[in-house]
Amino acid sequence: MSAESADVMPSAAESRTPLWLDVALAVLFGLFFAYDVWEVVGSIVQLTGLGLAFSAVGWVLLIAALLAPVASFVAAFALGRRRGVVAKAALYLAGLAVSAALFLTLTVLLNVSGGIVVP
Repeated sequence: MSAESADVMPSAAESRTPLWLDVALAVLFGLFFAYDVWEVVGSIVQLTGLGLAFSAVGWVLLIAALLAPVASFVAAFALGRRRGVVAKAALYLAGLAVSAALFLTLTVLLNVSGGIVVP
């Protein structure tokens, strides 16, 4: 490598995202993922408040719906650790899309599989 090309290429320290920006992105998107978890908790409270119960399959689907946003956030965080800001934001958005799709799928499965039981 010549001296000219060394000046053009940024060093690893220069291209790294600042810590405050990493934390801000994680907190911002973490709030959206937390809302997804709260949405599942709200659904459980509403359905039990109506006097409905859940079968074993229903509880498995609800627990999966609770864990899906957490797993999506952890995956997006882990995959974006050494990437730029735009890539991190894209990974978080993709994680939110996966979380929403799983929630809708598990909600439909809860209804179709007989997971909700009328006592």
